[in-house]
Amino acid sequence: MKNYQFITLIVLILIGIGSTHYVLSQVPDKIVGKMLAIEYDKVGWIKNYVKINKIQKEQIIEWLKQYEAQNWNIDTQNIVQENPKQANNNWNTISLEQAKKVIWENTYVLWNPDAEISFVEYSDLECPFCKRLHESWTIEQVLKEYWDKVNFIFKQFPLGFHPQAQMEAEAALCVWDISWSDKYYEFITNVFKNSKANWNSYSIETIVDLAWNIWVDKEKLSACIKAWTNKELAKQQTQEGSSLFGITWTPWNVFINNKTWEWSKLPWAYPFASFKQKIDSLIK
Repeated sequence: MKNYQFITLIVLILIGIGSTHYVLSQVPDKIVGKMLAIEYDKVGWIKNYVKINKIQKEQIIEWLKQYEAQNWNIDTQNIVQENPKQANNNWNTISLEQAKKVIWENTYVLWNPDAEISFVEYSDLECPFCKRLHESWTIEQVLKEYWDKVNFIFKQFPLGFHPQAQMEAEAALCVWDISWSDKYYEFITNVFKNSKANWNSYSIETIVDLAWNIWVDKEKLSACIKAWTNKELAKQQTQEGSSLFGITWTPWNVFINNKTWEWSKLPWAYPFASFKQKIDSLIK
């Protein structure tokens, strides 16, 4: 068993022994430190060690918080009390032009293009929390519940400490380039379904094979990825999320009212009730 998996198992055992509240306050720094050291050794960015340490520790703590919600019984009242009009107080105000760019420029809108609310997910294809969100069917439940009021947009936000995330993001955008748009979302679903998350899930060869399984041209896709065709587009989507919405982690979900241009956010993978509360607060 790999060290990372072994340490993760230790954390899970600790959670099972005590209450989630106890675990959140008592997780030994030694365990967290070992997990961070493993990730650091894999990445090897000594100059960025402090940054990686901070990011990974916060992700671990957030994962422990989410463990309590794994049965989807979490009390959502303490999660989303934010006033949509005040949602962006700490960041740049989003203008009409910026909102339209987020929704329509270099994106494919899934579901009703004329919906009142756009649900935009900024995501990393190697992120375990993103994988959890997509495997929970929460997004599908949102679209089913709000079939005439909400549409969905997936944006790339590859994190630097996930070794294959940049390549995977560009591969997804290449699928979009060479196949019809629905294939983009089908490909993303399959990437998360087959991902090991955090552990070099795909090579160019294996991700091309994955796309071929949904009838995407292998030769065109391989050439597109190797040419770094969508490097700049992936970078633009990442910078957009960071500058407009203050995004730092994934998944980071943004809800935009297409009539008033108010917006609200819901970082991480939460149950449907949390998404519902956010959307309801924006619908006029």
